[in-house]
Amino acid sequence: MAVVGRGGTLTAQLLRKLLPHPVVELTPCQAAAFERPCRAVVVENFDQPAQRGLSGCAAARWALSRRAPVTVVGLDEPEGRRFAAACGGLVYAYSDGRPQADLTAKNVRLRGERLEFEVLAGQELMRVRVRAGEEPRLYDHLAALAGALALGLPLNDAVERLNGS
Repeated sequence: MAVVGRGGTLTAQLLRKLLPHPVVELTPCQAAAFERPCRAVVVENFDQPAQRGLSGCAAARWALSRRAPVTVVGLDEPEGRRFAAACGGLVYAYSDGRPQADLTAKNVRLRGERLEFEVLAGQELMRVRVRAGEEPRLYDHLAALAGALALGLPLNDAVERLNGS
């Protein structure tokens, strides 16, 4: 599994707890030069480019998607939606409320020190309760869950591991 972002990300940390597979973190520049095949690619941020065109993360997503069987993408940003619509490969999508996503967050709340939300994947609905930390990071948790599910981890196992962390 490759996670493309700024490095040292919560998404990658969570994926390491959820999956028995190695998780490699890459910046967009590193992703462009990355030669090894991946089981899946998660591109976790959508930096807006200074001018018209693709951001570094979007360009890395396009490059790596050709070397991985599945690309995990968020649908709540325009670049993610464009990629999901145009990608010729398999896309596993996540969102905070968009019903067309494979994994969707519902009823997101902060309760004291906890971030709570429900995740809907297929016909399964489960409750997630995690530490909110200094900054509640809903999208990191959604990206990690989506990555784990894209690689075949059952939703109940992924949520149980996430809730236990």
